[in-house]
Amino acid sequence: MAVLVLDSEALSALARPGQAVQRHQLVRAALRSAHQRNFPVRVPSAVLVELYRGGGTDAAIDSVLSRGFTQVVTTGARTARIAGHLLADAGAGSELAIDALVVATAIRFGGGMVLTHDPGDLMRLAAGHANVAIAAI
Repeated sequence: MAVLVLDSEALSALARPGQAVQRHQLVRAALRSAHQRNFPVRVPSAVLVELYRGGGTDAAIDSVLSRGFTQVVTTGARTARIAGHLLADAGAGSELAIDALVVATAIRFGGGMVLTHDPGDLMRLAAGHANVAIAAI
């Protein structure tokens, strides 16, 4: 694993530990493991689109991000191209665009693990990329 990538559910589990205690504990364990191995933890900026909704929810996400154990990465043309190809290869439409960007981020960093609560779609997108593991939380 070269990188640990968090999808919206993984980041949400960190931000709202009382809503999904077991999920929160699994994400924290994965973060500890990544930290012990000096693997970077990344959140694609597109994931934030799924989480920022105002009404106090933004502050919880911002609090997690401000702690410094994860870095938000933007989607450049290279990652967007990878994501588009993942969608095409999976025969998927734009409804999975953010999921594709999450998987593409892992690919862009040389492979790694993606934490998600919905592994089915991400496994479908990551098919053919043996260096990307999808872990259910």
